[in-house]
Amino acid sequence: MSSDDGIDAARFGRLLLLIGFVTAVSLLTSAQVLPGDLFSVAVVAIGSVALVTAIIGFLIAAGATYDDQVKASGR
Repeated sequence: MSSDDGIDAARFGRLLLLIGFVTAVSLLTSAQVLPGDLFSVAVVAIGSVALVTAIIGFLIAAGATYDDQVKASGR
């Protein structure tokens, strides 16, 4: 955890990098394996999963920051 106020940017950045890498590998694999129409569906599905994962990662980072601030304030 970061001792600074705010969201831990390094952790969030690593999460986004990991999501981007997994999404890229999934899309490249889908492009080679799936036919055209099914590939379009796969792109939307993979993109949706990546977006939801990024949102959840942000919420987890924000929750951890909130918990740290509550602990620091002594409440």
